[in-house]
Amino acid sequence: MAEIARLTGHREWIDLDFVERERTPESAMALGIQSHVAGLSLSNTVDLLDSLGVQRSRKAVHDWVQKADLQPESG
Repeated sequence: MAEIARLTGHREWIDLDFVERERTPESAMALGIQSHVAGLSLSNTVDLLDSLGVQRSRKAVHDWVQKADLQPESG
C-alpha cells in the first residue's frame, strides 16, 4: 500500500534543483523518479515515459534518481 501512496501523492518531495538543462519536462522527470522510487523497474519506468512521448534511457532515469538523492525502497 505504501507504494501506491508514493505513486499517487504529490511530488513536492522530489527536489529537482539538480536539473541543469531543460531536455525533459520537469513533470515527466518527477513522474519517472516517483515511479522508480515507488518500485517500478527502470525498464518499466522508461516504457511509462515513452507512452507519454518522452524517450529517455534507463541510464537517464537512474541518473535522475541518483541526483535527486533518492533510492527505491528495498524489498
